[in-house]
Amino acid sequence: MNNMSTEIRNLDFKNKNFIFLAILVIITICVRLYFLPSEIPFKTDAIGYFSFAFEISKTQEFPTGILATNDGWSLFLSPIFTMIGQSDMMNLINAQRITSILLSSLTIIPVFFLCKKIVSSKYALIGAGLFGFSHKLIENSLLGITEPLYIFLITFVLLFSLSKNSNHYFISFIFLGLAAIVRYESLFFIIPLSIIFFLRFKKQKTSFLKFPFLILIFILVLLPISSLRLESNDVDGFTSHTIFNPQILNPNTYSTVAEMTDLKTETEKIQSSNSFISNSLFNILKFLGIISIPLFIFFIPSGIFNLFKTRNTDVLHLLIFGIFFIIPALYAYGREIQDARYLYVLFPIFCVISVYGLDITKKLERTKFVSLIISVIILSSILLLFYDQPDYTYDSEILHATQILLQDANGVNNYHGSSYVKIATLEKIWPNSLPLAENQRIDVLINKIPSQNFDSLEDFISDSKSSQLTHLLITENNHEAFLDDLLIDYEKYSYLEKIYDSKDHNYKNTIIILKIDYSIFEKILAE
Repeated sequence: MNNMSTEIRNLDFKNKNFIFLAILVIITICVRLYFLPSEIPFKTDAIGYFSFAFEISKTQEFPTGILATNDGWSLFLSPIFTMIGQSDMMNLINAQRITSILLSSLTIIPVFFLCKKIVSSKYALIGAGLFGFSHKLIENSLLGITEPLYIFLITFVLLFSLSKNSNHYFISFIFLGLAAIVRYESLFFIIPLSIIFFLRFKKQKTSFLKFPFLILIFILVLLPISSLRLESNDVDGFTSHTIFNPQILNPNTYSTVAEMTDLKTETEKIQSSNSFISNSLFNILKFLGIISIPLFIFFIPSGIFNLFKTRNTDVLHLLIFGIFFIIPALYAYGREIQDARYLYVLFPIFCVISVYGLDITKKLERTKFVSLIISVIILSSILLLFYDQPDYTYDSEILHATQILLQDANGVNNYHGSSYVKIATLEKIWPNSLPLAENQRIDVLINKIPSQNFDSLEDFISDSKSSQLTHLLITENNHEAFLDDLLIDYEKYSYLEKIYDSKDHNYKNTIIILKIDYSIFEKILAE
């Protein structure tokens, strides 16, 4: 009878944890939806994924161009777009964002079970909360890009890599193959996954016989997509972007064949290599610090301290993954690509280490203490989200100005907010797809011309005429001083005609579009 009562209490305890986990997922979805900018289209990388998915939904064929690799996110979106149809562009944009939000929130579940392999269920709930309410991941999930799906898949790789049954280990290879379709650098992670397989099952005589089977499963996951990419774009998106392409791995690459003939001296090569290494190390430390703020920076040190005391094998195996996760980021940071997103894949491991540190004090087993910590996590996340809220007012206003610009311009200076040119172009030609340039990448209707390295307006216009510069878009945050001067006194330039002023629309931000009259400009230069 006593045994039966104990089993019932244990069952109730498990049910409560799963209820709390479900509540966490629902709350994280609600928080993300609250901050969703449903009336503002996305920009930058998300447009490429959107265009690829939209093309599949229209033609039911694998597109030529747009993306050479990393099309797994678009492939995932395409059936959703097909179900919604082509009626409205913003409907599809928000569908992409909401799908991203759901994946980011659902990743809480595998993170919970990953933590549960190391600590008790209550601690695992804290780990799930740390992941679900990370303000960095919440902001990222609103962008409609690859990270939510990528981290979702990688978390399952980590989860099944800690399996005690070698027969279940093949699931990790399946998920790693899927992750490689989303982001090709996942190919590199087959190294730690293989190392950990042999570390965990080295005493089993059949391990060496099973391993080729695991590699075969991994390859079979990649083959269909590889074949489609080769057929459509003449690259497989895997070997063409990794070890078989030396230009990808070499930080001292040249953009054209002509540049390769202009060889550097040995001194220049050494200086370039030293610069690459110093940039990598500096930026990796900087961005590790940034993504650790505000909560991980307090929890992780105690987790590392506890690891030194106990030397938990599962946590050590996750750290092996962590080291390999950092290597692609080192390469990107060495090339001065300033983006914390390369390190977001570390978050599931950060969550495990954080809750492992809480194991130092057993009093946190109490439900009240666990609830307190989760409450602090949620509150701090929401406060940071409000603090870091993007300027959607400016985004809305610069988007409107860009739409006006597209009606007449052939070229414009590279202004703050010019990343909306692609989506404004797509909106203009909808439901047609964005055109492709000769390199089979997305093209736009106007050229964006950098204004850096020019000392005067006249020099910029003269030099940029051949690039089809026809208009200037001026904001309160320009790249050059001579453009700032235009905002104050553009009327003194007789060859500039104002065609748009944000004040006419009672906008908060000052945005002016000026059209260049080259007939007047050239007469003035000739005088």
